[in-house]
Amino acid sequence: MAYQYQKRVPWTEIFRPRSLYEVIMTSRMRNQILNWWRAWIILWNLFRIWNNEERTKWMDFLKTSQGKEWANKYLRKWKTFFQQEFEKWAGAPSRGETPKSHTLLFQMSGKETSTDLKPTALREIRKWLDKLWGKFLSQTADENVPPAIPPLSPYKPLLLVGPPGTGKTSTAYALAWQEGVMIVEFNASDRRSGSVVREIVKEALKSAGFVIGGDPSKPPRIILLDEVDGLSARDDRGGFAALMRILDEIKLPLIFTANVIHDRKVRALMTRCVTIFFDRPQEYQAKALIKRIVSRMKMDVPDRIVNFLAKYAPDFRTIIEALEVYYYSGVLPEIFHEEMLSLQDAIRYAFGFKGKNLEESISRAQRYLGSVTDVDPWELILWVWENAYSFLDHSKGLFGFYNQLALADYLYKIGARNMNWRIAYRDAMRVLATAMARYGRHAKNVWELRKIKVNKPTIIEELYRMKQLMEGQLEEEGEAEEAEEINVKKLGLRPLLERYARYTHTSRKRARRELRFLIHLARAKPEIVGELFAKLYVPKETISIFTKYAFKSKKERSEIEGRILNAYEETLNKIGPRAEFLKMIPPISEKAEEKKVKEVPEEKKEAKKKPKKKEEAGKVTLDKFFG
Repeated sequence: MAYQYQKRVPWTEIFRPRSLYEVIMTSRMRNQILNWWRAWIILWNLFRIWNNEERTKWMDFLKTSQGKEWANKYLRKWKTFFQQEFEKWAGAPSRGETPKSHTLLFQMSGKETSTDLKPTALREIRKWLDKLWGKFLSQTADENVPPAIPPLSPYKPLLLVGPPGTGKTSTAYALAWQEGVMIVEFNASDRRSGSVVREIVKEALKSAGFVIGGDPSKPPRIILLDEVDGLSARDDRGGFAALMRILDEIKLPLIFTANVIHDRKVRALMTRCVTIFFDRPQEYQAKALIKRIVSRMKMDVPDRIVNFLAKYAPDFRTIIEALEVYYYSGVLPEIFHEEMLSLQDAIRYAFGFKGKNLEESISRAQRYLGSVTDVDPWELILWVWENAYSFLDHSKGLFGFYNQLALADYLYKIGARNMNWRIAYRDAMRVLATAMARYGRHAKNVWELRKIKVNKPTIIEELYRMKQLMEGQLEEEGEAEEAEEINVKKLGLRPLLERYARYTHTSRKRARRELRFLIHLARAKPEIVGELFAKLYVPKETISIFTKYAFKSKKERSEIEGRILNAYEETLNKIGPRAEFLKMIPPISEKAEEKKVKEVPEEKKEAKKKPKKKEEAGKVTLDKFFG
């Protein structure tokens, strides 16, 4: 009989929760998620009512001149009004209590409110919509009254934030399985650029598609965007800006997950979402999961192992994997509490958690900092330098800490310059860990440290912004996305710097430093800067980017930009069109300049070789002399 290989199912899949009640979380978190889901069920039925009873009349009205006039004047106000009133009536409160509308519309399951609508729910929902429409019309007091209710606004997405392995993605799947709806996931391995978000994600969120089976009173699917803070600037360019824009058009529930709470993208999403915070498991939560696994697998696990896992395992996933290894091998794998730390948490723990003596504290700090593998020591030093003041014990003095931090920076740069990586990495990190362990303020627990925000270094932010300006990528204002849509290449500040460098006979790096001088000159004498830009034939788009970079105040920016452009146009009319200049002096990149220096024309090479041949012919060799 042939041997049949049976694939072993990982325990992370076996013990994946199949309902929200199997997910280990607080009752408040569970209630918030259920309130959010019930709010979407109510909105889904409002969409059904609007599509069946109002859509045709509204579309016919919109074709008329009166309809277009009303839509231009009031449609945006109606959507904002609907959003605010729906939030008050059916939204998910931050404290987790159940809204009164949910008790009115949903059936009870014991003492808890279920997610199944009552038979009278649709009538109550329609009554509320009519009442809301009447309230809005009384506020507008316009004689031109539409024959139908305008389109409705969507509800907020759900944002799950916390370290890896704490159950964020499992929670989304558990909700979908519990409610019998499909989940469509876009994770970090998928390309999520601006075009993908517009073409695929937007369509998935706008239309319900074909619903086969299932409860028609509930949304047919949930869209999950996993690790949204992992959207990269290169591969996912424009994805986040496009995502923020489509939040006002979604027709289906959307769930985001993110690992780093201090990420700028996560902070922006928190203003538009119902946010649930996940954290490392508490000891009682870890023990509850261990008890569940031990009971189901009929394992015999000593108390010392249970206590060790509850105290040191960084997340639920690690607990499950450790017990799986112990079940098959009888050996518990080595676990460190600092595994899978984010950079922010590594800095917090290295400053705040102490050992029995200084040597043990230094060793701990080294392990915490060493757990972050994708950051080199120089960047880590910048992060520590930016945030150290909030973590230091000021009674020990500040000079000693910053002196050692400067020494760590010096060791890294000397080692890197001389290719001596032992000094650059080992010695620099040892000095950095010593400074943090010695001068950091002792913290009682992780919650005390989590209250302190760890900011991104200012210099890194400035370099990133300068790179965006050079390449014309201003994602904050959505300009890169607009350029992508109309197929216009963004120039950025590059034309200004290249032509200014050529005009002043300096390098582009030096020209970048002299931007401050140009900003000062633009504030004092905008007309002179306008004349200079005209002589350099700087594109208008680049002038606009320059003023946005230089002047934060919109009033000051518009005034100075107007004066610069007026002088720019006058000077251009005097000196002639820009096209002639571009033909005379084509733009030369740095690489082209290098090639130009390296490449020597063949004629010159031959000219150099020929004299050598003549010289060789004229030489008297020993053979000739003797022979």
